[in-house]
Amino acid sequence: MMLESPPLLSGVLVVMAYRCDRLVCRVGVSEYIATLCAHVRIYIIRYMARMMLRLVLKCLAHWYKYINKCTCIAKLCYLCGRICTIKCKSMKKLVISLAAAMAATSAFAGGLLTTTSQNAHYLRFFTQDANITLTSLYANPAGQAFLSNGWHMGISSMSAMQSRTIDTTTPLFKFNANNPNSMHQYKGDAFAPVVPAIDVTYNQDKWSISAHLGLVGGGGACEFENGLGSLETIAASSIYSVVFPALVGNIMSNGVPEDQARAMAGQLFRYDLNSYMKGKQYYFGLQVGGTYKILDNLAVYAGVRGVYATCNYNGYIQDMEYSVDGGQTFLPAHDPSVPFGNQNLSMNCEQVGFGVTPILGIHYRPNKHWELAAKYEFKTRIRLKNTSDMNKYTNFLATNPSSPAYPILSQFADGRKVAEDMPGLLTIGVQYSPIQDLRIAAAYHLFQDKSATKFADKHTSKYIDSNTMEYLAGVEWKFCKWVTASCSWQMTNYGLTDAYMNDVSFNLSSNSMGLGVRIHPTKLFNIDLGYMHTFYKDREVKTQIAGLGTKSDLYSRTNDVVGIGFNFAW
Repeated sequence: MMLESPPLLSGVLVVMAYRCDRLVCRVGVSEYIATLCAHVRIYIIRYMARMMLRLVLKCLAHWYKYINKCTCIAKLCYLCGRICTIKCKSMKKLVISLAAAMAATSAFAGGLLTTTSQNAHYLRFFTQDANITLTSLYANPAGQAFLSNGWHMGISSMSAMQSRTIDTTTPLFKFNANNPNSMHQYKGDAFAPVVPAIDVTYNQDKWSISAHLGLVGGGGACEFENGLGSLETIAASSIYSVVFPALVGNIMSNGVPEDQARAMAGQLFRYDLNSYMKGKQYYFGLQVGGTYKILDNLAVYAGVRGVYATCNYNGYIQDMEYSVDGGQTFLPAHDPSVPFGNQNLSMNCEQVGFGVTPILGIHYRPNKHWELAAKYEFKTRIRLKNTSDMNKYTNFLATNPSSPAYPILSQFADGRKVAEDMPGLLTIGVQYSPIQDLRIAAAYHLFQDKSATKFADKHTSKYIDSNTMEYLAGVEWKFCKWVTASCSWQMTNYGLTDAYMNDVSFNLSSNSMGLGVRIHPTKLFNIDLGYMHTFYKDREVKTQIAGLGTKSDLYSRTNDVVGIGFNFAW
């Protein structure tokens, strides 16, 4: 796909215009020329923002086929930018483009609901918890106090490729007419071309104010073209429980023993259905706060983050049929105990909520070699309000506690408020520099999952044995004037019981590796390039289905993320 102006080239032009402006002012050329350079710089920033917006919208149009809609959004954003003042124009257009791009993002690393991977710098250096740089604002906000006076701004974007696979095994599936195997595989793929974030800090002597905008939580988006095993199991069992016993009874009425009748019925009974499922979770966060340097080597931070949560779950099971003559004739499935004409499942559920996260941080520098820091994020209370469109049968299952699908579908019932708190988070980081250009770092994260209220009490000991913990380590080395290289490792351990796991949403313990470079074209501008790969630990969960034996689910995931970031100072 041909694009009009590479963002990297536009970013370089921004820096060139900025440096030109500074140079003109220093040598004392006329005020008119200095003003002209300033306007040129603003024009280039506006141009870069438009190109970024077009890139994002073209990606969205390519993947979601909303070409006409995206064109209208682009024109609207451009019109809004034109009516703004010159001073505010570039920033407002940038925020608009980021908001549009976030509509197709995905979460990558962190706790059950918290996303800690916020920019390209993180992808190459996970251990930002005691790091002093603009791009460590999310992980170590108190460290911003030790940046140089003036403005610091960073724009970052990541692209993620993910897959989630569930191998579901149950004796019931061998009656599927199109796939008569006891094991069915359900695979969901997700590609997020643009996951943006922006960091801004202003320092003046002992004071610092900062803001961060990014995706701070959620599981991203994933599409299962063949649906999910849990939903097929429910649908198939509802057909089986009515049709199969009747078929066995009919065969036995001819004098056939029960064992032989069941075997014969197993050869004749078949079911068929068509299923689909897509889910997405996005938790957008805007964090603002201030840092004060109490001593030359000690700083504290206080801030707050507003979290806007939006989720959608869209799926169906339709064309449910059964056959009792070896697959020759299929009839519409119907449970006579349910007062509706069919048993098709159909659901489209939108969930929206808002929460506030208070944040405290501290950074201490005992000497020129050591950096020590800690941060605590309080629990974020979020209640998601459901707006659901369900057919009659799905609504019956979602609102009837005696239905087999109630534990899964009840959280999507229309009008229901679903508890989905983000847990409190404690981070501790340490960094050691034996020489000026070498940094060795380690960190620890504790997510207080057991105190974060969840729907159906999924935060209790029945579902969670222990809180999520992460251990991180990394090395960063500026081996020449122009390049800093880094690599890092992260281990994430979830303390979840088998009861917590389901194919609608699941988490797996993992190890992640990250590497990349920071390129320094000038002292006031640098570029981050990062890559992260996650190695998940597969997990098998077995459950008993009444009258059908054991159901087994094998959960696995893959994850690869690349990112680029541009960081400025003036």
